Amino acid sequence: MRRVVTGFDADGRSVVVSDGDAPVAFRGDRIDAPLRRVAGGSPEATPGPGQAVVSELWCLDAEPALLSADPTVSIDTASFDVAPAGTKWIITEMGAGLEAPMHDTPTVDYGLVVRGDVELGLENGSVRLYVGDCVLVNGVQHSWRAGPDGCVIATVQVGLRVADRR
Repeated sequence: MRRVVTGFDADGRSVVVSDGDAPVAFRGDRIDAPLRRVAGGSPEATPGPGQAVVSELWCLDAEPALLSADPTVSIDTASFDVAPAGTKWIITEMGAGLEAPMHDTPTVDYGLVVRGDVELGLENGSVRLYVGDCVLVNGVQHSWRAGPDGCVIATVQVGLRVADRR
């Protein structure tokens, strides 16, 4: 997945500061195995059936500032626990048939299906999402099951305030 990052040159004018693969991704070869760091854009950053790859696109803390350094390059461990009011932008690629069991995260997630289809399971029902569908996962228990051709979801996670975390 190509990621273009803008910034400022030495004269304060807008420029492209990075254009290429997201430098950090995490791969899960089995749903019960921890995600391991792989180089973004490498062959390992492409999931096979039943596998997943999460690419870290950008992240900000609760007081966003103009950054001169990429905040993703130092991420060593996959985490979906975003600090309160912080944000994380990720791309999740699910291989065909991947099933992620029921879980929750202390975040509100804005998702957009960009390829394939996926079933979002909830404690009381489910819904199938297709290319172009948007979903708001509001800190609730949920599961995922990728369709026969897999699925790619672009997600912005926003950390819930401490009082709303379970």
